Amino acid sequence: MRRVRFVVGLAVAVCAFGALAASAIAKEKLVFGEFVASIAGTTITPSTPAAVVENKEDEAELTGLEIGQYKFGTVEKATGAIEYEEPCLKSPKVTGTVFEERSSTLQTEVDFRQCVSSDVTDGIVSYKTNSFKLPILFKSNESAELGTGIAITKNVLLKIKGAQTCVVEIPEQFVPAKAGETEEKFYEAAEYTPEKESPVENFERPKIKEEYPGDYKDRLEIETTEKFKGIVSYVDTDGTEKKGCAPKKGEANGKLITEPGNEHYGWTEFTNGRIDMDVEGLEIKGGQLTFEPPA
Repeated sequence: MRRVRFVVGLAVAVCAFGALAASAIAKEKLVFGEFVASIAGTTITPSTPAAVVENKEDEAELTGLEIGQYKFGTVEKATGAIEYEEPCLKSPKVTGTVFEERSSTLQTEVDFRQCVSSDVTDGIVSYKTNSFKLPILFKSNESAELGTGIAITKNVLLKIKGAQTCVVEIPEQFVPAKAGETEEKFYEAAEYTPEKESPVENFERPKIKEEYPGDYKDRLEIETTEKFKGIVSYVDTDGTEKKGCAPKKGEANGKLITEPGNEHYGWTEFTNGRIDMDVEGLEIKGGQLTFEPPA
């Protein structure tokens, strides 16, 4: 009997040890990559930050933009057809700031320029151009935060011009929204691709050789994916049609806020926003910028 009890006890101990080991493995944290920036002869710190700029030879490409009930798209004058894959008359301009040489985040600000609000459903808007800036903090776990950092530290307000001028608010938020619940997973809402300029222009010059000892310059491409959606926004409808800003009655993706005391009382909430964007050639002014995936 003792032997039986010993064997059973040993088996239980082994099972318990296996469960603990499995639990430890299951709880092991994921390792993410890092944004890496450098300027020869300079240390990048919060007190001496570096500017993120676009390479002059590249332009950011915007192929989809939807905020609130507004789906942006340029209009073909001859036919009146709306090109939703060309939402703006000008390419967006992307700038940013780097505060550390190695970081899990990259702070940017996207200037959306002359975007055409062409959704004329119910006479809401009428082919007017709109420009606004949106801070986007990209994270190494392939998620992002909107409306944080740089000059704008609270919610972003923009005015959509059309038959009426409508105020739209983009609050601070995570994209995807679940990224605000836990950071310990990949969200695949953005992709980071290192780029190399080789050979560097004027590499034979001594100063250029010193700045780029590898005969190449590191740049970064950031592309949002189909998961960069679900952006929350609020349209100031004031619960009435007086501004012509309220969505068409019965529209499924708009919810009128009716709770007393809610800061958006009388506004309409939307959760269908998206940004489809590809930014090539991001670099540090006078230096290099890249993304190193986890080893």
